[in-house]
Amino acid sequence: MGRRFIMSCERGTALVLSMIIAFAGGCASHQPVPEPAHRPDIGPAATVGDADALALDISDVKPMYTEMVAIDLSTVVEVAVADNFDIHQARQAMVASQGRLESAVGAVFPALVPTALFEHVEGTVRATEGNLVGVGFNTFQGSIAIQWVINPGRVIHNILAAKKRLSASAHHERAVVLETLRRSVVEYYSLALAQATVSAAREGVDEAGELLRINRLRTRTGAGVVADELRAEARLAERRQDLISSMMGFYEASVALAKSLRLDATVTLVPRIETLPPVALVRDDVSIEELLNIAMAYRPDLERARLLVEAVVSDKDATWWGSFGPQFAIGYEFGGITAHTNNIVPITGVLGGTTRVLGHDDQTFGFSDQQRGRASAGWRLSVSAFGDMKAAGAVAAQAVTEAERMLEEVRAEVVLAAQAGRTNRELFGLAEQQVAAAAEALRLSEANLRAGMMTTLDVLQAQDAATQARLRHAEAVVRYNQSQVELLAAIGLIDEQSLVGSPSGEGKPADASGASEDG
Repeated sequence: MGRRFIMSCERGTALVLSMIIAFAGGCASHQPVPEPAHRPDIGPAATVGDADALALDISDVKPMYTEMVAIDLSTVVEVAVADNFDIHQARQAMVASQGRLESAVGAVFPALVPTALFEHVEGTVRATEGNLVGVGFNTFQGSIAIQWVINPGRVIHNILAAKKRLSASAHHERAVVLETLRRSVVEYYSLALAQATVSAAREGVDEAGELLRINRLRTRTGAGVVADELRAEARLAERRQDLISSMMGFYEASVALAKSLRLDATVTLVPRIETLPPVALVRDDVSIEELLNIAMAYRPDLERARLLVEAVVSDKDATWWGSFGPQFAIGYEFGGITAHTNNIVPITGVLGGTTRVLGHDDQTFGFSDQQRGRASAGWRLSVSAFGDMKAAGAVAAQAVTEAERMLEEVRAEVVLAAQAGRTNRELFGLAEQQVAAAAEALRLSEANLRAGMMTTLDVLQAQDAATQARLRHAEAVVRYNQSQVELLAAIGLIDEQSLVGSPSGEGKPADASGASEDG
């Protein structure tokens, strides 16, 4: 009866083993996350027009320590994804997830347990009859065992959870690549804005220097007063301070971009462009509902959050099976044993039966084989299982809450980026008008000052207005470009082609007026 039960258990566990191995083989194979085969057509049509382009002049930029290196947008995109710390860490995290999946699959297979045991006993031991006898022997036993202990439900759900986490890691790697692209391009545009700020500060220094020259000439000819000359000197000092501060801002932007690209921070990076047009990456007629739907479908971090929820649900199921599910065990051991015994013939008489140390003759037993087999099925029920289930349920609820929070954050990012693009598009058109009007007002103020019809204070105010207009225009163009990059990243479609276009020039992003540009 017992033998039939053991054979039945062996057949049942063999069937379970074959099913799990087949299941595990499918789970262990993992393909990298493919790029979206179909990308929504949201790019603007290319038309000609660059009236709002921002002029960039590097003549005022000096290297910090070693040299200056010109860099364009395509280089930034290429270098950003080639050698980035965050991307390296994401890839290592995916390798770790692959290892955990292989470990979970490995739990399906039996363990191989080779064993070598040497034992030396000298003195007195208890015999099977209960009396004490003297012994002296050495034993060597070698064996190799195959042990298979498994809770099928727990193993299956552990494999499912590990597979989901591996897929989540792959999506996380892609999300990190997209985030690296977004951050690097935004920093590149910030560098362009810092360069435009330096140019505006230099123009302010030149204008203040010209105003001081005019006031000194008027003072010497008796047409002016010393107070006006002092105001002009103070304004020139102020503009020089602004120039120094703007240079520091440029260096900070250069170092920030160098860190993201893993370049030498002592090298001063400058944009390799003469003009920066407003670059449109997403059509204005794409509704906010369409943008949100695209984000739901293409954001890899949302897919990662969904997979992590499924993983913790599998963890919860594995906890249930580990607490209440059956456990099967099969073992087979093959080995051999040899021994050497001292004084196997005890003496008789007064001391007979009390010790074998005084006996005579030794005996060595030859190496004999041993085989052992066993099979079992059982359950382990404990009150602690209820606490484990409660904790697993809470972890699953936390994962769901985190996924919902991320979903709301993504929606907010899309809405904010879309609105920022529309706002900055309106701003740079108005800023262009402000630049033209402020420049003409400054020209007339300086002419009227020479003619004695206006005061130095009027010219100072006109200079302030001109400087602010130039800065507003530069900031509006750059902020618009950054908002377009942010929107493209928010909907999960940012990549090298969408940012810089194909090498042949086809598919290049259009500027806000419609012009196709590389930078």
